[in-house]
Amino acid sequence: MDSRQRKLLILVALLGAWGLLFVFRAPRTTPPKPAARGVATARRAVAQGAGLPRLKRELLDLPSLAYPAEVHNIFGSPPPPAPVEASVTPVPAGPPPPDPFQEEAKRLRFVGFLRAGEVAMAFIVHGPEVHTVEVGATLLGRFRIQSVTEDAVLLSSVTGDKQVRLPLSPEAGAAPKR
Repeated sequence: MDSRQRKLLILVALLGAWGLLFVFRAPRTTPPKPAARGVATARRAVAQGAGLPRLKRELLDLPSLAYPAEVHNIFGSPPPPAPVEASVTPVPAGPPPPDPFQEEAKRLRFVGFLRAGEVAMAFIVHGPEVHTVEVGATLLGRFRIQSVTEDAVLLSSVTGDKQVRLPLSPEAGAAPKR
């Protein structure tokens, strides 16, 4: 037997093995029935529970749960819904009212400082007046000077619950306007 016949014999054997695998490993399915049964027979089958599953319409009316911003796993289960309070008063939208301490501090300008030994003094402008105050002193009865540095002054309220930092004003070295 020459090599050509041997190759042909191997090819036929492999094709036969493939054909047997194809026949025995194919899924066993029943062919679809012809549509000659009629509409009445199909309706009877659906009415008896055969055919398509029943649509659960009550699930369509349930509210969908929103994921809060802090949930990172979108494939996890949603958090339980927040309890709804019976009487919720709406909060008016809009910015909060301005803080009087901050508003008054906006009218002040830090224009310079002076160090004489251990004493640091700040020059703060309020309107047309220039105030010279040292650390620990009270300015305008509302601000206490906490610290004075080369680039800013730290002010706090008299009670100490609020603080504001005044940076050195850029026009501090400029000549006064006439």
